[in-house]
Amino acid sequence: MTKKYKKSQIVINLLLALDFIFLLFNIFVFKQTSYLFCIISILVPFIIIVAMYGYERKKRRYMYELIFYIFAYSILILLLTYIIGIFVGYTKNIYKLDLTNLIHNIIPYLVLIITSELFRYEIVRKGSGSPTSYALITIILIFIDVTMFLTTYNLNLGDEQIKFICSIVLPSIFKNIILLYFAKISGPIPNMIYRIMFDLKLVVLPIFPNFGLYLDSIINCILPVLMYGIVELNIRKDERKNEKHVDVRKKFIYKYLFIFVLVLITLSFNLLISGKFKYSMVSIGSGSMSPKIEKGDVVVYEKIDKKHMPKIGEILVFKKDHKVVVHRIIEIVDMGNNEYVYYTKGDANDSPDGYPIEYKDMIGKVLFRIKYIGIPSVLIGEGIK
Repeated sequence: MTKKYKKSQIVINLLLALDFIFLLFNIFVFKQTSYLFCIISILVPFIIIVAMYGYERKKRRYMYELIFYIFAYSILILLLTYIIGIFVGYTKNIYKLDLTNLIHNIIPYLVLIITSELFRYEIVRKGSGSPTSYALITIILIFIDVTMFLTTYNLNLGDEQIKFICSIVLPSIFKNIILLYFAKISGPIPNMIYRIMFDLKLVVLPIFPNFGLYLDSIINCILPVLMYGIVELNIRKDERKNEKHVDVRKKFIYKYLFIFVLVLITLSFNLLISGKFKYSMVSIGSGSMSPKIEKGDVVVYEKIDKKHMPKIGEILVFKKDHKVVVHRIIEIVDMGNNEYVYYTKGDANDSPDGYPIEYKDMIGKVLFRIKYIGIPSVLIGEGIK
């Protein structure tokens, strides 16, 4: 690495780090969510870097092949989902396809997509060989996605925090990691097409298949991985012919085993927090149940039904004043006619909660906890507060 190249890497990484800090500060302090703010957050460092080091115009090797695969398979996937929508139903888009939507949403979103992908490509080209540059640009573009949806969820609530992570943060992580790879092998145009096909549809198409929040989340996590698999199976085919058969097989097994495990973990996580099944989970935002359950843990609970009501000593998950509470049952009062009310207390609290919990307030009883994995959602919620 020459001194000149090393110096430019330091400057670029410094600019990216400052942009990352600025976006982080915005999420927890300014809370600006407009398209204009997001575009400026990308455009300013992009212009500075281009002014200092020039714009990369070199065409990437696989650009035309990737454009074909992304466009063709995007159309196929969209058609397939809308055909499935015949059976699951459709939901109406909140945006109308009129002049107002064009000016306020479609055009700004399109500009955001274009500037984001040009910025990503510049960093990929100029940051070639620098994992720091790759990591920073990926995190910045994830933060841009997060910024746009900050006001969509009530992040003061634990279950809303987990929904936000599953429906916005996780799909954005999958998408931006794969798009970094696409930018590296093909340039910005295939990425723009991908995002126009799947991101811009949110403000363009009049209806969507009604899969529900969590199934949509799963689809949006799997989709970029599927596109990655298509590229690997097609574009890399000729290169594999020149490698030894054993080496190819090992690379194939390890690479797709990793993808399978990643998708399986994401699928399981989404199913658990969806609330659509017998078992679910919620993050813990306080230390009221310490040391049994600590702040930042996630508890897995079983839904309540009248055939298997909780007992004294078990930990109950219930709603109180639109918040989810996880406390231990200390008393059960028989109200007659097979009706009961429950009284609870946090293990770390000095006094009981002081209000009765009825059956309609109950969500489930805790089975076990998973340490630490709820910390990101708790930090986001506290930062928003």
